Amino acid sequence: MIPQDTYTLLDFGNGKRLEQWGQFRLIRPDPAATGTPTNTALWKTADAIYQGEKGKGTWASLTPMPKEWPIAFKDLRLIVRLAPYKHTGVFPEQQENWNWARARARQGARPLAVLNLFAYTGGATVALAKDAHFVTHVDASKPAIAWAKDNAALNALPADRIRWILDDAPAFVAREQRRGKKYDAIILDPPAFGHSPTGKAWRVERDLAPLLEDCCQLLSYNPAFIILNGYAQHDTPESFHRLLTGILRAKTNFTNFKIDAKELRLNASNGRALSTGTVARCAFKSD
Repeated sequence: MIPQDTYTLLDFGNGKRLEQWGQFRLIRPDPAATGTPTNTALWKTADAIYQGEKGKGTWASLTPMPKEWPIAFKDLRLIVRLAPYKHTGVFPEQQENWNWARARARQGARPLAVLNLFAYTGGATVALAKDAHFVTHVDASKPAIAWAKDNAALNALPADRIRWILDDAPAFVAREQRRGKKYDAIILDPPAFGHSPTGKAWRVERDLAPLLEDCCQLLSYNPAFIILNGYAQHDTPESFHRLLTGILRAKTNFTNFKIDAKELRLNASNGRALSTGTVARCAFKSD
């Protein structure tokens, strides 16, 4: 029996996912969902399907659907919506990062100042704010920040726990450098391609390394961690490990740290695994 308030990847193949989002089953396109589905009959039980390619399709409801509904990730509650561009506002594979960040933050036994860049609808923000850390949540999308605020309210977070910033991530980081601001932990979840509110294009192969260099200048004297996510085709655990290690050694005085880089995956209920991106997690150790 699948719990009715959580997420489950049921099956995937032929460029699509079949997913359980609380009480509803959705079909969405995913280029990484290669191979053949294992349970054809199960796909016929979907409540809604995204038809068309990303950015050019629409959601088709096969059964009556609410505007939104909550699902649970342990003690977190997040709002699911059938948003444009095939999204639901929640990335379940990030739960692994949320758990890691919360565990790492607890080791310091102090409230952390956390910078969450490209923070979208705030899964990581809510997770860390729930543990009494102070998060600066930065995203260039006004609807995404509004959604993140709804998630914060759903989890009854104090108003002073999160600072909401509608801005281009590189521009905000540059201003924080000029202000002399410092953070104990930094999360970067950049898209492979995007646009700032002013229309400036973001290209990860061109813009990520300079942004990461600037972020490292914002680290406090006793930082806890950095999390770097990636979704571009050329991203690999090896390239992320090399990038983060090289920047920390060249641009900072930190020497006592450990970086683990890996492929992020979602495990389906039928035992198969779906690749969802790359992550590098850097844990700093107190000298």
